Order: sequence, then C-alpha cells, then structure tokens
Amino acid sequence: MFDWVGVLLTAIYFYCHFIGLSNFVYDWRTGHVFTSLPITLYAITINAGISTALVIYWTGKSKTNLVFESANKLHEYVIIVMSGLRIIEGLVTVLNRWLQRSQTMHLVRDIVRLYKANPQVKKMTRWGILLKVFSSSGTDLLQLLLSIGAMNRLSSEEIIGVSLHTCISFTLNLAIAQHYFVMLFVRAQYKIVNIKLRQVVEESRRLSCLQRRGGAFMTRCCYLSDQLEDIAKAQSQLQMILNQVGEVFGIQGLMSYAGYYISSVGAYYLTYSIHKYGPEALHMSAKTMILATFWSFFYYLDATLNCFNMLYMWDHHKEMLRLLEERIEFASRLDVRLEESFESLQLQLVRNPLKMDVMGIFDITRSSTAAMIGSVIANSIFLIQFDMEYF
Repeated sequence: MFDWVGVLLTAIYFYCHFIGLSNFVYDWRTGHVFTSLPITLYAITINAGISTALVIYWTGKSKTNLVFESANKLHEYVIIVMSGLRIIEGLVTVLNRWLQRSQTMHLVRDIVRLYKANPQVKKMTRWGILLKVFSSSGTDLLQLLLSIGAMNRLSSEEIIGVSLHTCISFTLNLAIAQHYFVMLFVRAQYKIVNIKLRQVVEESRRLSCLQRRGGAFMTRCCYLSDQLEDIAKAQSQLQMILNQVGEVFGIQGLMSYAGYYISSVGAYYLTYSIHKYGPEALHMSAKTMILATFWSFFYYLDATLNCFNMLYMWDHHKEMLRLLEERIEFASRLDVRLEESFESLQLQLVRNPLKMDVMGIFDITRSSTAAMIGSVIANSIFLIQFDMEYF
C-alpha cells in the first residue's frame, strides 16, 4: 500500500531544510540525530541573509499595506502592528532555533526513539497530518497570491520587501507546523498508553471476580503488574517530552499567541472597516477581497487546529485518570504486587500532574482559551469604537 503519510513527512523534512528552519539532520529509520556542516552552513546563510535584508528594509521606507490601496491612519497603524509583530515572530523563531539547537536535537531523538517503539502512530496521525498540510499549504499559497497581486502596484524596492516578508511568514508557519506535529505525535502515544491501560483494567476487573486463587491467578497478576510498570514508564517519558516541548517552543509559543491575538483584533477591525466604508472607497479590488477572505479562512483554520491539538491532550490525560478510578469497582482485592502497581501509577500522576503553559505566563486550557477569545472580542469592540469616535 502506498505510504502517502511517509511521502508527506519526507517532503516536509526537506522543505524545512530548504527554507533554513532545520539546522541538523535526523533519520527516522536508524534514530540517528546529528549535525552536518553543509546543512549548518546553508541554514546560517539563509537565516542571516533573509533576517538582515528584512531588518534593513523594515527600518527604512517600506510599504506594509497590501490590502487597501486607500486607508486612513488607523488602518495603517493596525496593519503596521500586525505585520511588524509577524516579522518579529519569525525572526525570534529563527534565533531561538539556534539558541535551542541542542535541546531540539535531544527532543527529536526522544521522539524518534518512541516512534521506533510504536510505529503505528504514523497510521493513527495520518488524518491530522493531512489536515495540517492542507491548512498550512492553503495559508502559504494564498499569502503568496496576495503578495503577487500587490506587486503590480509596488516599486522594485517594495517588491523585495514583500518577498522577504513572505519568506519569513513561510518560516513562521512551518515552525508552528513542527510544533503541531510533535504534539500530534505525543497525543497518539498517549492514546496507545490509554488503550493498554484499558486492557489492563478490564483484565484486572475480570480477575477480581474469580473465586479461586491459584498459581495461574498469581502469574496473570504479575503479568498485569509488569504491564502497568511499562505504562507508567511510557507516561513518564511522554510527560518529559511535553516538558521539553515547553522549553524548546516556549518563546515561539508566546510570540505565536501574541500574533494570533493581535491579528484577530486587527481582522475584526478591518472587516468592520470594509463594511463601513465599502471596498470601493478603500480602493480594494474584488480579486484582493476574495483572496483575503480565503486567506483568513485558512489562517484561522490553521490556528484552530493548533489550539485543539493541544487541548485534546487534556482529554487523553483525563481518560487515563478515569480509567485508574475504575479500580474501586473491582469485586475483591487482587494480588499485592498488582495493587501496588496501580497505586504507584496513581501516585506518579499526582506527583507529576500534566501541565501545559506558555513560559509560565498562562496555562493552556479550555478556560484560558475562552478567556483569550473574550478578550479579543472586547478589544476589537474598543478599536471599532475608537474608529467611530475619531475617524
């Protein structure tokens, strides 16, 4: 059967190197993660060239408004903030990849090791990978079309600036996609652990109903105890990987959340402006409006996938806690070693609870996400009211 998931992952791997985001090499078949002088030099050249050119262009005279040909000062300020923050996100992400190079290599090494132990995760994550590739590719393609459309009314110097801005946006989108794939992989591993735990719990419940206690019963309890110890070890490894993800992608996550927040506020305001003034008054062509609409759809679809990919991790963790709570439903006491294995796993989860946050500033939970959405709506309303009052 054709392995289209493997082809996609291979294409993404080479694209990461081509765009200069990856600065080391890894092999899924052998699990070998290492640095390479040609790859290192190529990444340095690409990152330094684009970053330097972009900073020089941005600090000089630049055109940031690619959507409206006619706009008031508030529109210009909003677009400058949105574009500037996205550029800063990309530059910080590139810099962080070099600062966190050794930690990233260690994280990839752990992920490859777990993948070799459970290769079925590729099949379990295939639709998540496909959906992510669809949303990210759509975002990049439509941004490229918007940039090409804007070049018709720009000077040669401004065309260079737009091209650089597009390149750094591609790099940022790819970095976010890498984080998504890592979390998707961890989710799949958590799902496998829960499947194994469910089997152990069901078998333990069946054994607790048996009246006779013999050698076969003791042997089976010891086997289940060994299974629980393996589950506890796997859960600990996944928890460690999640901690590594928080350290490696911490700054990138903070900048991404800030970018989504500011862009959402700006998008609400710019949508209001189009409704208030009309596309004709803003000299916004029908083609640009259609492309901007589709770009917004793919951009926020991609953001939604990233958000829910992390929130679903809480569901898998709560499922594990729920399965362990079923232990109280056992008919009678099991073997001492099996009971101790259950208690040890529960204590492990209590001592080391699941925690996902952004550099310790705020937790990533459904309640914090809802609060962020509410804050976006409130600040969008304030910005619209400011426009109604002074423009």
